[in-house]
Amino acid sequence: MSEIDSPLRQSAPDTSRDAWPAVASLALGSFASVTTEFLPVGVLPDVVKSFGVSAGHGGLMMTLPGLFAALAAPGVLLVGKRIDRRTLLLALSVLLLASALTSAVSTQFGWMLLGRAMVGASLGAFWSMALAVAGRLVRADHVHYAAAAVFGGATTAMIVGVPFGTFVADLTSWRGAFLAAAALSAIALIVQIVALPALAATSSATPGAARLLAFARNRMAQRSMATITLLFAAHFGTYTFLVPLLNEAGFAGKDATWVLLAYGAFGFLSNALASRYVARSLRHTLLGATVLMAVTLLALPAATGLRGAVLALVALWGVAWGALPLALNMWHRQIRDIEDETVSAMFTLTTQVGIGCGTVLAGYIVDARGLGANYVTGAAVAALAVLVIVLLPVKGTVEAPVKRAESA
Repeated sequence: MSEIDSPLRQSAPDTSRDAWPAVASLALGSFASVTTEFLPVGVLPDVVKSFGVSAGHGGLMMTLPGLFAALAAPGVLLVGKRIDRRTLLLALSVLLLASALTSAVSTQFGWMLLGRAMVGASLGAFWSMALAVAGRLVRADHVHYAAAAVFGGATTAMIVGVPFGTFVADLTSWRGAFLAAAALSAIALIVQIVALPALAATSSATPGAARLLAFARNRMAQRSMATITLLFAAHFGTYTFLVPLLNEAGFAGKDATWVLLAYGAFGFLSNALASRYVARSLRHTLLGATVLMAVTLLALPAATGLRGAVLALVALWGVAWGALPLALNMWHRQIRDIEDETVSAMFTLTTQVGIGCGTVLAGYIVDARGLGANYVTGAAVAALAVLVIVLLPVKGTVEAPVKRAESA
């Protein structure tokens, strides 16, 4: 039995066949969400110039979605615990569409931040639902493939979404990039309307807040959340400022877009391979990807004078990050006897806290010490995550058991 076999079998109900079109609609929603959330990465210099704010201040376009997503991830379980999951997911996709339109037509930076807050609320709740719902749409032995499909939507956004947004911005403006994101969100909404079946909310004798608290009290959960926070902070604190770093290295305009495309392509390949390797050796996959990311972040600022070295390091970074979200999610799911939606909500909350903390810290460092110092800090944070992973036990149990709920 593999390291993750038992927890995965607990995470999905018995079903006679897989509903892959519905899973694909969730992957498309993930693609639209991540494209919209990370769009500022590719157009950050243009947006800050348009509104007359500093690069560090512009980083709030990534910080705010993370903070609101952190609130929405557990909040959706408390507010919408009796709502049919199809209805809830469709409402969140409508909110995503509204957020992209708000950003596209904003005339002041405050309106831009409002749109970014909206995308955060949509993203946090959508991911909490999508990761859990994907597991309910397939057979128990295919849950890790369904999760990989949802994460694959995010990784594909790194391949096509963010570079495409940058490309559209080069042809039109940063507003055109947000309008393209709105069109993508509309397509995802239509596909979900067609493909998603009605899914009743899960039921449990324990209130949602109690489940969340029981999870947070577990020692393995605390270490898992610490690892997730550190790695998401390290990644997004540096990735948010990748385009400015590429500009320093001599990659500007379409050249930077091609580097982002290479990053995403290697990330997509890594995500596809990780869905197999996590079932064989989850710990080694997680540890190896984390070490690789720490090394690449440390080396990047020193390599800015060598375009080939920068391209190679960005590609390796894509390999590392392509595997990490899936590996972290599977690691997180080893905490047993907790309902899927609670596990997914806490995973999403933790990732968004990491994104928010990482981008806030990075904004201050970039303004005060420069891009190089920010990447060295990111490498140090990733190295700290290596230490936590080494100390983290392979398996754990919840101190106050709360049984996984059956479908209502």
